[in-house]
Amino acid sequence: DQKYPIVSAASVIAKVERDREIELLRQQYGDFGSGYPSDPKTIVFLHRILQKYGKYPAFVRKSWKPAKKAMVENKKAQTKLM
Repeated sequence: DQKYPIVSAASVIAKVERDREIELLRQQYGDFGSGYPSDPKTIVFLHRILQKYGKYPAFVRKSWKPAKKAMVENKKAQTKLM
C-alpha cells in the first residue's frame, strides 16, 4: 500500500516467513496440499497423519471440521481392526 509502506513491508516479510515455515513442515510431514478443506491432498494428509501417529501435529487446527471428521473416521477404522 503506497499510503502505508511499513504495512506493505510487514506483509511481505510475513509471507516470506510463512512460506519458509510451510516448507519446513513439508520436509517433515510430506505434501499436505494447500491446507484448505476443498483440497483433496489436505484431506488425504489428515487421514495419513492419523494412521501413522494416531494424533495430529501441533500445526493442525483440530477444531476444523475436516480434521474432526478425519479423527472420527480414523477411530472407526481402528475399532474395526480390533
